[in-house]
Amino acid sequence: MRSLFIIIVALSTFSNMQAQSLKQGKCYERCFTYNKPLEWKEIDCESSSGVKSNGVNVFTVKKTGEEKTKFIAYQQLLVDLDYDLEVSGFLDERTINAHHKYLKHKKKAERKAKRRNRKI
Repeated sequence: MRSLFIIIVALSTFSNMQAQSLKQGKCYERCFTYNKPLEWKEIDCESSSGVKSNGVNVFTVKKTGEEKTKFIAYQQLLVDLDYDLEVSGFLDERTINAHHKYLKHKKKAERKAKRRNRKI
């Protein structure tokens, strides 16, 4: 009985993990902006070539030289703030995790500053 309860809890937890639902047979691209969490944007499958994974086509955004330099500077900022990632110029899982943690920290600092200003 106890193991059945653990299995049910585990299944319900992992079934809700994906924030945005990606549909099979569709093509998606990672959309990275510096002030928002990572998002997936649906794109036209015929105009692009991508890597097929479990029926979902995933594309990465090709960056120009200027955008890549800006992204490397952003990764270096995250490293300077003691986030665990490698400055490579590519959007990998460690960079995404550090980016989301940085956004949460930034939002929390803004809320604290608002409260501090109200008290004055």
